[in-house]
Amino acid sequence: MNITIQNLTYTYDGSPDPVFENLTARLDSTWRLGLTGRNGRGKTTLLRLLSGELDSGGKVHMPLPAVYFPYPVADPSLSTMEVMRLAAPDTEDWRFLCEWNQLFGSEEALERPFATLSNGEQTKALLCALFARDDVYPLIDEPTNHLDLHGRQQVADYLSRKDGFLLVSHDRAFLNRCIDHVMAMERAKITVMQGDYDTWEAAFDLQNESEAAQNETLRRDIVRLGQSARRAAAFSQGAEKGKFHVAESQVAALDRGYVGARSAALMKRAKSIQRRREKEMEEKGKLLKNVEQVGELKLTTLRHPKQVLIRVEDAAVRYDGRTVCEGIRFQVQQGQRIALSGPNGCGKSSVLKALCGVGGSLEGPVSIASGLTISYVPQSTEGLHGRLGDYIAENRLDETLFKAILRNMGLSREQFDRPLEYFSQGQKKKVLLAASLCTPAHLYVWDEPLNYIDVLSRRQVEELIQEYAPTLLVVEHDRVFLENIDAEVVNMN
Repeated sequence: MNITIQNLTYTYDGSPDPVFENLTARLDSTWRLGLTGRNGRGKTTLLRLLSGELDSGGKVHMPLPAVYFPYPVADPSLSTMEVMRLAAPDTEDWRFLCEWNQLFGSEEALERPFATLSNGEQTKALLCALFARDDVYPLIDEPTNHLDLHGRQQVADYLSRKDGFLLVSHDRAFLNRCIDHVMAMERAKITVMQGDYDTWEAAFDLQNESEAAQNETLRRDIVRLGQSARRAAAFSQGAEKGKFHVAESQVAALDRGYVGARSAALMKRAKSIQRRREKEMEEKGKLLKNVEQVGELKLTTLRHPKQVLIRVEDAAVRYDGRTVCEGIRFQVQQGQRIALSGPNGCGKSSVLKALCGVGGSLEGPVSIASGLTISYVPQSTEGLHGRLGDYIAENRLDETLFKAILRNMGLSREQFDRPLEYFSQGQKKKVLLAASLCTPAHLYVWDEPLNYIDVLSRRQVEELIQEYAPTLLVVEHDRVFLENIDAEVVNMN
């Protein structure tokens, strides 16, 4: 069965430019299809259009009704089983149990209130309800954001055994584990190809290099043609003036009519050459490829007189007298990349907040080097609102550097004039990350900095860390990212 998209056009309210214009594609509904692309390209919008949640120009044919994931839970105080029954009406309980046992080791949580499950457990429970149905086509948007490393592997293995879904994710290892086709939203087009993420990335890099080389050749040709057109224009002007500026010594010997005719012929020829060159310039300009630019990021690190910046020994995270995690021990030395790892809810974010002095809970022997400057990226983007200019002023950022980083991470200049509330989640996360990169610091503390961030920007951040080697304490569940920055993993269980 096929999914057909014909001339799909959609524009956000108040925006002069369409997100999609005459988008046409033909997809197989049995593919395990991964959707990737820069933040702000309209991935989530496309899912909502396919699900019928948004109206658009054009036609969309779905062989089955599409369901957008994640979907809201009206009453989280109900048991998990009741929530699943409401999400998939007319589905027999044995189907829920069949799906549940593929993701959970125990059925105990089925009778617990849904609200008591961790965010990762809730994600898995709702996926179970989604795939317990045979009468819908799943549109899955960023399912990994609340999953730890182990949870991501579980869900990826689970999805790899399914047939037929459209998945948005920026986790490369996750995509490689569960998809068999890629749909990429590039700058000037949408491409669909068979294979996993690595297959697409290799083809994308090769295409980008080839098109960038072609662009360079075309730009040189355009410059040469422009110079030729300007010379022809100057010659034309000289020929026109020649009719009226004949030396007095030649006046008697020359026929004014002849001079005028000759000048007119020369001017006509020069104008013809100029028009030809300008037409060639226009045609070559149309051949310029809309190459996906991946600019370089920059960072200014500070050197601290002490080698060990933070030392935590046999500490614990406790909430309201309840111990969440204990026996926490690690140290951060200059130049190290330390990644805190562990299941959802074990207190990783709380440790980072406590070390940065912005809340959290950490009890036990903790030493922080005096005079330590920390640049912190929080996990949540909820505090972002208002105009970008106000955010820059409030955080005392270098406006030129800050905006240059955002431009290199794929945000357009037009985006800078929009309120932060209208940014996508990935764009908001880039604002927080860019602010951190603008801040000279001894230590960078980042709490899940890559949530919602597109894969091209992840590669940029990896290259930045490899080049500048900042001291970094991070919580992140992207396995490829941690491997590429050579992070030392500290397990919190």
